[in-house]
Amino acid sequence: MAEGDRVCIRIHGRQRDDAGALHESRTQAVGRHDAKGGKHFFRYEDHALLEGHAVPTVLKLAPDGLLLLRRSPLEQRLEFVPQEERASLYRTPYGAMHLAVRTKELFSACRADGTGRIELVYDLFVEGRFQSSNELRIDITNA
Repeated sequence: MAEGDRVCIRIHGRQRDDAGALHESRTQAVGRHDAKGGKHFFRYEDHALLEGHAVPTVLKLAPDGLLLLRRSPLEQRLEFVPQEERASLYRTPYGAMHLAVRTKELFSACRADGTGRIELVYDLFVEGRFQSSNELRIDITNA
């Protein structure tokens, strides 16, 4: 894992699918925080995405948005910019899908050491079709 301050990242997600069903998820990981050029970088391994795999994940928090990067065995790049829609390609071991996120709200309050909170509200589209409305709360504390 990259150098930086150790942090605990707790993610609480709420997702309402196109049929109206509500799904909640919670995950946590110990990761690393670095700050550079007014941006926060959080690096951790996500064990909840793909059974049996630790997926390296990076959250890059900038004043104008949030970028989520995942790699091997998944490849994903999602940009969250308030009041904008951003397209991406999601590659899995089973094939690739076109995604788009329409960010409604993004709030962040992170201190210099990376601790704080990020809140995100967005709609997800897969292959051009509405998939779900999503809310994420990411709490970052010292590990």
